[in-house]
Amino acid sequence: MKIVDLIGPAVIAGAVRYPVEGPLTVTDKEAEQLQESRRLDGEPEDMPEEGELEDDGLDALKVEELKSLAGDEGVDFTGVTTKAAMIAAIRAARAD
Repeated sequence: MKIVDLIGPAVIAGAVRYPVEGPLTVTDKEAEQLQESRRLDGEPEDMPEEGELEDDGLDALKVEELKSLAGDEGVDFTGVTTKAAMIAAIRAARAD
């Protein structure tokens, strides 16, 4: 598995994904295809091992709680429609 950042819309696993979603987790093959088609901002990164991940608690929050947190942290949810995309946007903003 790889973590990638898109430079524009791309079809991944049959769904259109957008850069505003933040870093996305994709298969190695999907990462290779995205890189060959020049759809990535930077190089794909390896997914951290299970023990390397810190739990930030975002996955446990409800959508309304994520919206409130995003407002508090100044995270823009324009065009973000799914819980996963909300979490990715908050994590991307925190990484910056």
